[in-house]
Amino acid sequence: MDEQVRKNLLEYLRTQKLMSVATYGKEPWIATVYYVVDDDLNLYFLSSINSQHAQDILKNGKVACNIFDSHQRVTDKKVGVQISGACRAFEDQDKIEWVLRQWHKANPSSKCADLKKIKEGKTDTRVFCVTPKHIKFFNEELYPESKVVEVRMG
Repeated sequence: MDEQVRKNLLEYLRTQKLMSVATYGKEPWIATVYYVVDDDLNLYFLSSINSQHAQDILKNGKVACNIFDSHQRVTDKKVGVQISGACRAFEDQDKIEWVLRQWHKANPSSKCADLKKIKEGKTDTRVFCVTPKHIKFFNEELYPESKVVEVRMG
């Protein structure tokens, strides 16, 4: 991926908080989650292991995601991200600590991100990681000719 595109994409992803995650179990399902992103463009979110989307992810780790600024007007230059990739419950304790630190920075009053409870299994909250395989970055301001940059990962 072009380094400037990567920088622009990360900068945009770090300005947003909400992501729609589409899953498939017995039928399609979509959920909106708060997320954080790392330098490798992996997206992390917290969710109850008992939620419909978490159960779908445990059975079928394929997801599609959408991130956009809902304040955009129809006349504004469009900016947003569409992603398809793999998702899994995350177990790496060091990375979970990093995710929770980032989570608390972005969501300072949240009480669902308790590291001790997660480590001890005393909560149904889990950390999930989306690893993008295909990204479409729509940005009519930065890319006025093509309007979109497509990236295939891995």
